[in-house]
Amino acid sequence: MMKTRLLTLFSGVLIAGSALIASAVQGPADTSAKLNAEAIKAYQAKDYVRFLALERRALELAPTNPRVIYNVACGEALQSNASEAVRLLDQLLARKLDLGAETDDDFAGIHTTKEWTGFQSRLAGLRKPIIRSEAAFTLAEPGLLATGIAIDPRTGDSFVASVRQRKIVRRTKQGAVSDFIRSGQDGFLAGAWLAIDPSGGLLFASCAAVPFMSGYRKEDAGQSGLFVWDLKSGRLVRKAMLAADGKRHFLNALVVDRDGNAYVSDSGASGIYRLRQGADRFEIFVPDNVFRSTQGLAFSDDEKTLYVADYTDGVWAVNVATRECRRLQEPSDAWLVGLDGLTRVPDGFITVQIGVRPQRVLRLRLDADGRRISDVRILEMNHPGYSGPIQGAVSGGSFLYVANSQLDLGNGETGEFASDRVLPTVVLRLALQ
Repeated sequence: MMKTRLLTLFSGVLIAGSALIASAVQGPADTSAKLNAEAIKAYQAKDYVRFLALERRALELAPTNPRVIYNVACGEALQSNASEAVRLLDQLLARKLDLGAETDDDFAGIHTTKEWTGFQSRLAGLRKPIIRSEAAFTLAEPGLLATGIAIDPRTGDSFVASVRQRKIVRRTKQGAVSDFIRSGQDGFLAGAWLAIDPSGGLLFASCAAVPFMSGYRKEDAGQSGLFVWDLKSGRLVRKAMLAADGKRHFLNALVVDRDGNAYVSDSGASGIYRLRQGADRFEIFVPDNVFRSTQGLAFSDDEKTLYVADYTDGVWAVNVATRECRRLQEPSDAWLVGLDGLTRVPDGFITVQIGVRPQRVLRLRLDADGRRISDVRILEMNHPGYSGPIQGAVSGGSFLYVANSQLDLGNGETGEFASDRVLPTVVLRLALQ
């Protein structure tokens, strides 16, 4: 049957849609979303004729939306229209998108057709790796489940946050590895994101409680916060914790401005908080009714605009002064769902796209006014070392990112952890040209 694919990273708190086939359509008008919602109800009632008719109408209003294209392909396959189903799937392949048709039961009825055989051959071509990186370093300690990475521009030292071990590892430029903070130090929870304030000599880290982190207690449930340490001494400078309010919170993406003010996204409730320099209490910067799942933050060069990656809806721009939010348009052949992180480079951003298959690293170029994304390029895709690739950092003309966070080894509901399958953490270095 047609599936809603969800990637649950942390304790069911950070829920980011992969294909999200059954979600609301981001079409040019509300009508397409309503049609899609009606179509899903028809599908669930096994009224496949009505499902297809409604999705076809939605496609007329949103002709480039991959979610709708895929749903129509499902409907065509359920009506044994192999030629039309494959034609639509080929449109997605042309955009280098695999939404999982090969394992979707909706297409089982056309598996013996020549059209399907041809589609499988073309799908195999899409799965060929594009590799332009090299291994930067490996952290041998098993079971880190590494996520955030930051690089001190003054020393070249790399800092990596661990979800499982609730600590931050430092690797010097010379290759020496040690714990910057030990497991659970200062009350630190499962590490999510790191950012460095070089002028203040500070390391910022967002975190939250997850059931498969070391030392998890039931009373930890729902906790999330932002910690700040002195880079030289490792001393905790301050921390701010979100107050319990009954909502599902997960502080995640993090960026620090030149004045030392930290902005952190809440991937659970989807808002953005600001922690002013020296403060230990958050203020709401963007409320939780604007975005769906905030997964990346980056400033414009003048810091007048805060760019936001919404996992389900592409890239947005927030005017820092007025807090006005607007979505950036992208090229018609691009689909910017599933972005994890936004790392600023002179002409735009580097981001890891994990919500589509094959997973990839993208370069997003902004137009001269910074008001739209003018170009989307795949820098790396389908790397054989991927096992949960995740957001990274730019240093010395290269993008460094964790190839194998291995977050799927932890069960966010039960707390179970597949310790027998853990591997060393590999950080890749991708040269930017």
